[in-house]
Formats: sequence, structure tokens, C-alpha cells
Amino acid sequence: MRKIRSVKYLLAVLITVLVFGVDSICQVHRISAGFNFASGAEFNHGETGNPGLTVKTWIAVNKPSTLHIVPSLTAYNRYKLETGYSILTNYMFQGDLDLQYTFFQEGTVKAVALGGGNITYLSSYYQPLGENANKTITDETEYAFGGNIGAGLELKMAPKWDFNISAKYLFSKYPQFIITAQAVYFFKVRRKAYRR
Repeated sequence: MRKIRSVKYLLAVLITVLVFGVDSICQVHRISAGFNFASGAEFNHGETGNPGLTVKTWIAVNKPSTLHIVPSLTAYNRYKLETGYSILTNYMFQGDLDLQYTFFQEGTVKAVALGGGNITYLSSYYQPLGENANKTITDETEYAFGGNIGAGLELKMAPKWDFNISAKYLFSKYPQFIITAQAVYFFKVRRKAYRR
């Protein structure tokens, strides 16, 4: 029960930051949406799906805007396995809270390094269809905590738009390699600190 409560609390904090952080004193100026492509994980005799739809925002923590707290939420496409005797459907959701640092900037390109914490929620539904269905498989649900480390590029495309690509490795009970491609929208004209 403690594990479930802590997961719900973490997800509530991430959602609050994403939804209400736009006008806060934390200097949230941009939000992104895009796709995650994960190497996947084995869960309950099946795998996890691709791609994942991800939403992310950045909270600047210093004046030059080189250091950010970056919360994100990702929902992956379902994985479905039909054998004729049964149907197995797996879902995966992830929440990340990373610290991101810009270590290189040249013209319209920024290179960043990131690392932080992760929570992965896996849910599996098993439906037997006949007498020969595997009776040892049941519905399963699991939370897994972990960490991640990675790097990425932020590319300026227009006054209010960026395109970001990144790669990271997730250390967890369900380790994965994840590549992300996102479009980023700035709520206002870029502040001086964001101009390149």
C-alpha cells in the first residue's frame, strides 16, 4: 500500500507541474509533445508496445537557463498478443523527473546532458479463449522505480518552436534504451536567456 501511495503522490506532483506550472514563479516557458521509442521490456509472458506519446516541460533553475528540472509523462502504445487460445494485452506508462544541463551551444544548436529518476507502471490483462489456454498466466500490475541518464540536441526551428531529439538509458527492474523526438512550443517570445 505504501508503494501505491507514493506512486500516486509522484504522479500527482508531475501532473500539477505540467498543467499549472506555466505561469508559476518557477520560470516555465515551454512545453513539448512527441514520441518515445523504447527497446521494450518483458512483462507477464509478453512485451511492451511502441511508440510512446510523451509530454514534457522545463523549469529553469538558474538565470542563464542552462540548468532545468524536467518532468515528463509517457503513455506507450499497447502490446497485444493473440494466439487463438488467448489474448494478452500489456500497457506501459512512465513518469520521469530529470535534471538537464546545457553543456554546449553553437548558433541554433544546444547539446544537453540529463539524468534523474523514473517510475514505470506496467499493466497486463490476460483473456483465455479456449480449453488449451495457459492457465498459469493471470492479470498483473507492477510499479518499478529507477533512474536514467542520457543526452540530447535542442534545435531552434522558429521564434516559438524547437525540435528536440534525445537518447537515454533507463536503469530499473525493466531496463530500456529510449529515443525521444519532440516538438517544443514556447509560451511567450523567448526570453533573452533563451535566445541563441
